[in-house]
Amino acid sequence: MRWLAFVFLLVFGVVIAACGGTSEPVREGGSGDTPAAEPAPAPATPPAAEYRTVADVFPEAPEKALVMNSCASCHNVACSAIGQRSAERWDALRDSHKDRVLGADVEAIFTYLKTHFGASKPEPKMPPAFLEGGCTPF
Repeated sequence: MRWLAFVFLLVFGVVIAACGGTSEPVREGGSGDTPAAEPAPAPATPPAAEYRTVADVFPEAPEKALVMNSCASCHNVACSAIGQRSAERWDALRDSHKDRVLGADVEAIFTYLKTHFGASKPEPKMPPAFLEGGCTPF
């Protein structure tokens, strides 16, 4: 009987060892000597594929509708979000558009554009389809 118990324990030990069993404590995020994997960092800006429409490129604010409706009547509005212009350049564009943008708050439009697409802001990763037809030089 002792001999049978000995064989049972021996076979049981071999099976456990073959299956990767260990007597070491399990570490957080892994087992044995294997360190836990570090999670990948999240991207800083959304990839272009996440923009379903041109409107998705523009941050939510009350002036967004003004930009979408006013600028898009003459330009490819996506072009407004690239090129990251200086405050002085946005002001010059505002001044040149005062007579062209009728019935809209030109000051609010260009303050929004200067705030969200100024020289200190990262340029959005624009899907190429949004820029089809080209952009008017600003």
